[in-house]
Amino acid sequence: MSIRLDGDLRRDKILHAALAVFARYGFKRASMEDVAGEAGISRPALYQSYENKAAIFAALAVALGRSSCDAAEAAWPADMPFAQGLAAAGLALHGLSWQAIHTSPHGAELMATNSALVGDVVSAIDSRMQALVEARLTNLVAPSVQALQARAITAALHGLKVQATSYEDLAALITQFASLIGAGLPLATRA
Repeated sequence: MSIRLDGDLRRDKILHAALAVFARYGFKRASMEDVAGEAGISRPALYQSYENKAAIFAALAVALGRSSCDAAEAAWPADMPFAQGLAAAGLALHGLSWQAIHTSPHGAELMATNSALVGDVVSAIDSRMQALVEARLTNLVAPSVQALQARAITAALHGLKVQATSYEDLAALITQFASLIGAGLPLATRA
């Protein structure tokens, strides 16, 4: 799993360690000592980078969100058919976080912590995906509805992530949804 942090190798190492620790213990049971040990650094060195585990969790959410958005944008070149691109970008966006959270026995706790601590990060991720969808809707739907349709599609993708019972189920749901949206686009261009 690739987490991009603008070249800060120590913070990158800490976040990779934190991801493993949060997956293993959940947010409540994880400690700064656990993260430091997993990263192979001392607790004082860890505190030089992050003041507490909430700050680490927030930085991890930002890094995962950035990586997911980068992957979604890379998965959907402008010349790719809409349905195919939406499926690829949707899975790239939500697959990484789905696997990180749902493969942990503490997935429900991590989801609740995610909502409580980093709701603004989730909003930023959704905004970036919405902008990508809106850009790909250019020339496919009337300009007056592009933003609204992009918002609806992004919200639906978010909902599919919540409903999925496995990574394979997530992939099937996103692919089916993208096919449905793609099939409706020629009708929308005639309106």
